[in-house]
Amino acid sequence: MATAKKNTQLSQPRALGSINPNALVVGAWVVAVLAVGALYYTMFYTPLDENRQMEETRRGTLQTQRRQVEEDLRRYNSDQAELARARQREESLRQVLPSDPDIPGFIRNVNALAEASGLQLSLIRPVEERVEQYYARIPVELKIRGGFLQLARFFHSVSQLPRVINMENIRLRQPTLDPATNEWHLEADVQATTFRSVEGGPRNGAAAPRNQTGRGVTDGARP
Repeated sequence: MATAKKNTQLSQPRALGSINPNALVVGAWVVAVLAVGALYYTMFYTPLDENRQMEETRRGTLQTQRRQVEEDLRRYNSDQAELARARQREESLRQVLPSDPDIPGFIRNVNALAEASGLQLSLIRPVEERVEQYYARIPVELKIRGGFLQLARFFHSVSQLPRVINMENIRLRQPTLDPATNEWHLEADVQATTFRSVEGGPRNGAAAPRNQTGRGVTDGARP
């Protein structure tokens, strides 16, 4: 009888308002997980995602700035190289056509080249310069004595100087035979003309230069 009573109790349907405790536990866990997920998303994920987006934006800005800096550096290096080349050209032009005539230095160079060529230099006399539009001519009269080869060596050495020097109005005279060497020696009158730069055009009151024909070593030579 007891067994039949127990089976009868088990077979009776549950009341409609009753809730399974296991379902309550599962529901509570689901709610807790959702709450934790929402809390994590709100308090951690969203700020981290915003920070990530800000860092990506900042990274893009820094990359753009880096490319701009690299381009500016390239242009700077290019400008520096061009400036160095311009300074070299200016220095070369300054050596060819200096603003300072430096006649003492010019005389020393000519005297040293004459001695190295085996010539006797008896006269070095600067003449008044002649100012033209962008440069001034500075003639220097020379009287030298020696052989033809020594003269040729001297003129060649002068042509190798960085400064522009024209050997003009060359006159060869008084050839004599050296009995010791059996070589002909002669005297040469030469006008060595150098130049200097003139800024701002001719100076006030400067006389107009006369037209002159430059002559080379052989064109102006005559015994």
